[in-house]
Amino acid sequence: MSELTREDILAICNKWQSELRVKVKRVQIRHMKRKWGSCSKNGILTINKELLNMPKECVEYVIVHELLHLIVPNHGRTFETLLYIYFPKWDEIHEFLKNNGKM
Repeated sequence: MSELTREDILAICNKWQSELRVKVKRVQIRHMKRKWGSCSKNGILTINKELLNMPKECVEYVIVHELLHLIVPNHGRTFETLLYIYFPKWDEIHEFLKNNGKM
């Protein structure tokens, strides 16, 4: 498995911004100690650099998860329902990252 590039991340992000009808102002990739990603209210999406070495599906899940926070700010029932609608296998990937991640 080859490392994903910034261009790969931007392409995935653009695909999901269009699908979810949301917009981020900036995408940044950096080392994060405790998270796989975050998205500020101002629309700054941050992706953990460690994800570049993970399967593409993991990156997509984190991006979808973070972009959905622009629609639903919490992890409640509505958020989880949207995750299942847009990314049906999200819970499996979440467990994979939780159990196999290097964090």
